[in-house]
Amino acid sequence: MNRIATALVAVVTLLVMTIIAVHRLIAATPSGGAISADSPTITWAGRAWTAPNPLSCFSAGGIDPTCDRFALAIVPPKKDFVVTIRVTAANATDQAAPTDDIDLFVRDPSGNTIASSGTSGGIEELVLNNPPAGTYTVVVQPFVVVPGGTYVGFAAIGNARTDQLTNSYNGVPFTATFVGVPSSTPAKSAPLVAQLQTSFNYVGRRAAEPTIGVNKNNKAFFAASTFDFPNATFPERLARTLVMRSTDKGVTWQAVSPSLTSSLPADEDTATFPPFSLDPYVYVDPVGLNPAGKTGRVFSVDLNLACGANAIFSDDEGSTWTSVPLFACNSPVNDHQTIVTAPPPPGFTTFGYPNMLYFCYNQVGDSNCSRSINGGLTFATTTPAFTGADPNAGTVCGGLTGHLAADTTGRIFLPKGHCGLPWVAVSSDAGTSWTRVKITNNTPMADHEVTLAVDSADNVYAVWQDGTFRLPFLSVSKDHGATWSTPIMMAPPGVHEVNFPTIAAGDAGRIVVLFPGSESQDFSDATRPWNIYVVVSVNALDVNPTFTWTRANDKNDPVHRGDCGPRRSCQELRDQSAGTEAAARSRSGDPPDQGAGAFREPLSPRRCGCGYPKSWSDPRMLEAESLSRVILVWTAGPLNKGCQRTSSRTSVI
Repeated sequence: MNRIATALVAVVTLLVMTIIAVHRLIAATPSGGAISADSPTITWAGRAWTAPNPLSCFSAGGIDPTCDRFALAIVPPKKDFVVTIRVTAANATDQAAPTDDIDLFVRDPSGNTIASSGTSGGIEELVLNNPPAGTYTVVVQPFVVVPGGTYVGFAAIGNARTDQLTNSYNGVPFTATFVGVPSSTPAKSAPLVAQLQTSFNYVGRRAAEPTIGVNKNNKAFFAASTFDFPNATFPERLARTLVMRSTDKGVTWQAVSPSLTSSLPADEDTATFPPFSLDPYVYVDPVGLNPAGKTGRVFSVDLNLACGANAIFSDDEGSTWTSVPLFACNSPVNDHQTIVTAPPPPGFTTFGYPNMLYFCYNQVGDSNCSRSINGGLTFATTTPAFTGADPNAGTVCGGLTGHLAADTTGRIFLPKGHCGLPWVAVSSDAGTSWTRVKITNNTPMADHEVTLAVDSADNVYAVWQDGTFRLPFLSVSKDHGATWSTPIMMAPPGVHEVNFPTIAAGDAGRIVVLFPGSESQDFSDATRPWNIYVVVSVNALDVNPTFTWTRANDKNDPVHRGDCGPRRSCQELRDQSAGTEAAARSRSGDPPDQGAGAFREPLSPRRCGCGYPKSWSDPRMLEAESLSRVILVWTAGPLNKGCQRTSSRTSVI
């Protein structure tokens, strides 16, 4: 009898221990907790994953057992507040270790999903604004994981955003432990840039994903591509690029693309090169064929459906052009090209042209690149800057990138929103090899666009918008991209949402950032107005820089109403370029681009959130009449210390 009793006790003990072990395996520890004004933070250890689940945590049959859950009780404080919820894969903070891809959902006390975050990486974050009291369920999905991995959960009550409107302000260093919504604060000193004036001018042509460049003569070149070629008898018109040139600082524009002399459609009398375009791109190398001159070399590169890309270049500001045979034909898949020139790095020599030319593009499976040592006449393939499937960053990160930048020693930089975080690939050997560096873990992002600029002292600046707050962030590298500063949230007071910020740099510490933004706090408002914002700093190398800002458009005449992102609903390119007199020129149309900067950005006249609009247009214009605009930014010399103050321009709207 005693043996039986002893055996029963042993069986029961083993069963209890097994239940405890299984519970630990399938549930967070602790399984729940509360946050309040008196106890504002809580952390938990996630379960050990048993298998990946790329489908859903909410199957028709009930709750999927592969997912993890944490019961979060929220006791609201007596003032406006936010709740930050963040989950981090156990190895997501490492530079090189493989990272689990997890997703985050929050369900309200009634069981409804009220928020979610699903980047392709191992860090997800959500912010709830003034959630009512109750117990919420935090659900973590092991989208693509290695069994045995886990995560850490964090939730906290923080301050809601407060706006103290001012022309001069400081941003917010966004550390890994930051809680709440970051809010800029008034600067203690007077604005470092006393005058910041802008002018909106029409280019005179609709534009899909345009880019811009400016040479040393302050002549601007703009790639304006729209669907008006080859003829009306086709089922749908193909896109055609015109290179537009301005010789009066953006007031007026003229087409300077070369005419086609062969392969014309039967009913097409006059057409320009190329015959059609998938993506346009214009880039100005300020050095050019003759470094002692000021004309530079203008490159216009259009992706081709059949093979690689078409290219033309001009050494006389668009008066004559040289065409380049189709190149980069190693893959039929190409998208979202980017171009930069740089001095040849040690060990490399150019022929017939002083600078190296680099061309990178998205192949989905990787971010492929080519280089030219003869000014763009021929190209050779280099190694990919990024791989589309990257276990070191998450899972499937894709090949879409931001735009190339280069420093004075010949280093090239290709930035990327890579598996939900900002990264940059750096090459010191002309693209033969790349070092991939994560800029920060602090700001999960939902898009691929990170924009870079390099100042005259070879400091590198990165800007992007995060996926949690939809706000712009700035980080700086003083060691050629090897390490990066704590990101600073740099939105002007009162701006609550932005998309695709882009940056240009001049002398050391002098930058200008542009982006479309909205001052509405309601992301669901289909009528919320969007403006173009220009932000300048002349001490961007400081730990907490001072910023000055303005709107490029009249606040009573917004450039758009409704959704403008996140992601590419407002096109993917914006461009700005720094000239010798102007602080920056930027145009609406698509995201960031070249050397001294690039700001592209498009919006359709009355809607931007549906599909893939092709131009940023005056909302008063008829949709069929939409025209691109170029922004000219004139300041009291924030980009180059030797700049003289110039007169403001007149808006032409």
